[in-house]
Amino acid sequence: MTHRPHATHQQRAFFHSALGFLHRHQPQLAKKFLTDLADAARDGQVEQSGSHVRLFVQRLEWDSRFFICPVYRLEFSDWEEDVPNPANVLAMTLKELKQALSARHAQYYLFAEVPSEDIVMLQALGLAGLRLIETRLTYFRDDLGQFSCPERFKVRLATAADIPNLRQVAMEARNHYDRYHADPFFQTALADEYLATFIENSVKGFADVVLVPDDDALKPGAFFTADLLPAKTSLPEINIGRIVLVAVGTERRGWHLRLMSEMSYWFQEQRVQLAYMTTQSTNRAVIRNCEKLGYRYGRSTHIFATHG
Repeated sequence: MTHRPHATHQQRAFFHSALGFLHRHQPQLAKKFLTDLADAARDGQVEQSGSHVRLFVQRLEWDSRFFICPVYRLEFSDWEEDVPNPANVLAMTLKELKQALSARHAQYYLFAEVPSEDIVMLQALGLAGLRLIETRLTYFRDDLGQFSCPERFKVRLATAADIPNLRQVAMEARNHYDRYHADPFFQTALADEYLATFIENSVKGFADVVLVPDDDALKPGAFFTADLLPAKTSLPEINIGRIVLVAVGTERRGWHLRLMSEMSYWFQEQRVQLAYMTTQSTNRAVIRNCEKLGYRYGRSTHIFATHG
């Protein structure tokens, strides 16, 4: 029985890229991912650890302040080509990292988002005692110029006056499978407040657009947020849009499809050619809506986490 080789360094970098579904652009995306990682490490934003294995770990300052706990994200891992059983060696280095964080902090939180293709890293996370929290799927359309829906829906941009309602929607439209609610480390009330704070900041300018229903006199009751990413990738010739946070209250059932359709039209107006969004693998209703609107599967990732 022959053993299939693991993905190469460049392949793994491509898979870790947020656009790791654009296979025609694999060399550019891999190079951009590794360049950004090296720049962050050189600027002191990312720590490296290990001898035969390197871990790139970044402290998330905003999250750390919000949760009143140091929050770290494992961005990537690498190892020397001649290292035998890299998953075992990587797991030992991860355990050393956990010990170092425990010595540095009274409490900490460490997580990683790893593409399904990075089998070595996934195995190492399990061996090191990190637990699986969430599995995510990314859907995309790279032909938004051709997007069309048989029906149009009345929407508008959210305003500051909508914030109290949108905060309530974010808290009440709870998804028990997202990483904040699925991870027992986060208390439910705190996870709810995190998402409420996120939509509030999105309306205040953190997002490039927040769309809400505008078909009646009711309060919005639902929202879609998105960012434009033309200057943040290695593909400057492609205008990219990313749907970030979505919530639909009970009184607005059916509005996920409508808002996603209208967001696609909004992207069109901004001359966006590629749009993508991520949801949980358990969110079948959202997946069906993506497919109804012509979005297709891009990639799969897994969230692992631990704390001390």
